Amino acid sequence: MWKFLVKNQSIEILEREVLADHQIQYVQFKFTFDGDWKKFHKVVQFSQCDEIYSIVLGFDGTTCYLPAELHVGAVKMSVFGYDAESDTTVRATTVPVTLNIRESGFVGDDDTPIPPTPDLYTQLLKKISEIQAGIDGKDGLSAYEIAKENGFVGTVAEWLESLKGADGLPGKDGVNGKNGVDGKDGKDGKDGRDGVDGITPDMSEYPKKSYVDDELLAIRESMIPLTRELHSHENMAVLDSLTAEQVAMFGDLQQFQDSTKYEIQTINEELFTLNSQRHTHENKEILDSLTTEQVALLGGLQQFEDSTQYDIQTLQESVSPIISQAHWHHNLTTLNSITSAKIAKWDSFENFGTQINGLSTRITVYSDLVENSVARIGTAEQNIESLQKQIDALKNGNEPVILFCSGQDAMSVYAPEIGVILNGGYHLMTDFVAEHPQFCHADNEYALSYSQDDFGWDAQILTVCTKAISLTEKSEIIISYLSGATENGSLYLVPKPEKIDVPVTIYVNNQITANNAISLSFKWLQSENFITTLTECSGVSDGEYYLAWVGRSNNTHPYIRSIKILEVK
Repeated sequence: MWKFLVKNQSIEILEREVLADHQIQYVQFKFTFDGDWKKFHKVVQFSQCDEIYSIVLGFDGTTCYLPAELHVGAVKMSVFGYDAESDTTVRATTVPVTLNIRESGFVGDDDTPIPPTPDLYTQLLKKISEIQAGIDGKDGLSAYEIAKENGFVGTVAEWLESLKGADGLPGKDGVNGKNGVDGKDGKDGKDGRDGVDGITPDMSEYPKKSYVDDELLAIRESMIPLTRELHSHENMAVLDSLTAEQVAMFGDLQQFQDSTKYEIQTINEELFTLNSQRHTHENKEILDSLTTEQVALLGGLQQFEDSTQYDIQTLQESVSPIISQAHWHHNLTTLNSITSAKIAKWDSFENFGTQINGLSTRITVYSDLVENSVARIGTAEQNIESLQKQIDALKNGNEPVILFCSGQDAMSVYAPEIGVILNGGYHLMTDFVAEHPQFCHADNEYALSYSQDDFGWDAQILTVCTKAISLTEKSEIIISYLSGATENGSLYLVPKPEKIDVPVTIYVNNQITANNAISLSFKWLQSENFITTLTECSGVSDGEYYLAWVGRSNNTHPYIRSIKILEVK
């Protein structure tokens, strides 16, 4: 048995047990109501996916069974109630609690169907029938029938005649010669009493706020929206049997508003916290293969997931030209440990500055990745920061092209060149933020936020950089972001035409829909802190392109901190 305490607008779980599917009328829930809840007419509501099951407790009910229709997965349970004594509509609600139903080992056949949970309308009608049965007793016996049961023989007319009294005695002679007065006829006998079981109470004698009135009042209020939504019923005969007097008893009730619907969360959301805390990795073997020297150089690297694993050997080879060019660094010993064979690999490069610029970008990626794994591998942030400063001092190549960067100037600098399409509607980012302020807000340090709270569950927001960028097959797209889950993403390049007759955002959306866009391999990676990924433009012809991506308000709901384009030579 599960036990709950309902207090104010919260439900506290007092006792719990494992829930398995395929149960029927077995799992019992017991509620203890505190404070004002005791006077409410109460209903327990369960919701799973798009299905809602309501169970009426009434004023004094405290227990119910878990609906048999619920299946494996997360279930939301809440309670709402109405105060029938209030002059105005008073509805109490609670924050839902999440129940997780696990798969049972039951293997059955289709011969035993699951009895459906009656809908709220049917339960309220049953409640009315039960209350009405307590008000109206069975018809009692008439006085004539009681007389027959006590030995009277004859017709109704004969029985009525028997009720008349005998004639009175003749009157005495009147005084002063007046005639005597004849005796008067005896009075008719009274009708026999109705049977005890059949006494029908006079409802006017009931107190105005009796228990029965409160119960019927709350039930009637709960039925109002249902009667408006349903125009045909299997129990039409029961509805037609309601008399004008019974309907009059339900007067002075206020409208029962629509029941609250709660946002559905998937099991992935329920396990999100656990996923973010687990300490196992798909690439555990790679992490375990790191040597002491590599750890000292790279610091606390967080787990490399899926396609974003970077080769540590590449980093070591990238540092080789630094050794051949500069020996004044304070970590000269570390740089000298790189062999001449590694240095020879760079002899064929013509533009040293460009290579250093590319190396700087990759070191930035690793710097972002180490922020969340210090506890597992150890920290060497000082070494990485020192190496970063040395590389920055040597680089003299091209700077990345910034398409977006979070910060206080994000709206003024980048928003005018970003378009958004949500649910088929086109907006410039400056107008879009006016309607959805959380998309780029100070609360998120002006990062692009695709949170589900602002857009609803699993909305797809196409975001387009309306400023054309020059790309080659050696270009790389650098995106710094935070994601709630690992999932394949959508990243597109659309060639710039000679002439566009519609807004760039609409043109890009049309090209993507017509499969005329270049789709790049891209994946959102779950992360607790911001990470940076590189997406290569291999196979892309030289030219000008528009960059677009899709942010989804599902489990990923990413926060994008910056988007840059790097040209590697």
